[in-house]
Amino acid sequence: ACSIGGGRWHRNNMSISPELALAAAAAIGDKALQEQTKELLQLKRQLAESRKVEITGSGGRPVYAKGQFEDGEYRDGYEGVDDAASTSSFYSSRSWWDVHLTMCDENVGLFLINLQHLEIRLGGIVYATTSNDEVEGHDVIILDNNCSDGNNDRSPKRSRNVMIPIQSGGGCRNATIQIDLKDMPEPPWKMLKSAISYNQNQSEYVFGELIDVFDIMISSRQLPLRLPEQVAELVGISFDTSSVRSMLSCLRDDEKN
Repeated sequence: ACSIGGGRWHRNNMSISPELALAAAAAIGDKALQEQTKELLQLKRQLAESRKVEITGSGGRPVYAKGQFEDGEYRDGYEGVDDAASTSSFYSSRSWWDVHLTMCDENVGLFLINLQHLEIRLGGIVYATTSNDEVEGHDVIILDNNCSDGNNDRSPKRSRNVMIPIQSGGGCRNATIQIDLKDMPEPPWKMLKSAISYNQNQSEYVFGELIDVFDIMISSRQLPLRLPEQVAELVGISFDTSSVRSMLSCLRDDEKN
């Protein structure tokens, strides 16, 4: 008899995909096997959906980037973040689950003005958004991985990595999105770096007024006006591990109710 193991059908050490099993069951008219295989395919789809990470526009469209939650890596505390950024309260005492993102369609451009309308979806459910009231604009940091050739600052291949922190659900769902502002000209890039450096210096003072760097990036009065064709590439997303545990707990409670 056939048995199910590891999501595939086995007979005499041979492995058959559920899709092929369904076709075979239909060919021989085996109704019971057809129903069994359809259930297995449905479970397979649900499992794949639950592990999917997507960055989309409002309402789920368009899909800008995708990743797989299970392919992520654990990162503790300040690993990968420079000393100046580690003074921020957002990054303190947290551990992260880093998920690599792949851009979906080169024909769908993600421009600066679109950054304020992103939705982070985990298993199809909105985990957080990049609306102004969820992004911690004064905690934006630079990951300045310059890919230019030698000391040639005019090289066409320059990586301009920015990390955007998000605090959603009253601080219950924390995340960071890493964005590469590819080939951004040097003057606006220096302006962003100066604003971030100012915030990091001001963080030493309790009453220091901080700059909303994210607003500079998305406001029609700022960079999008000067650089309307500037493309942003979504590189990765990091989930606060405690936030994910809380969200999964809530989902389990909803299913019970």
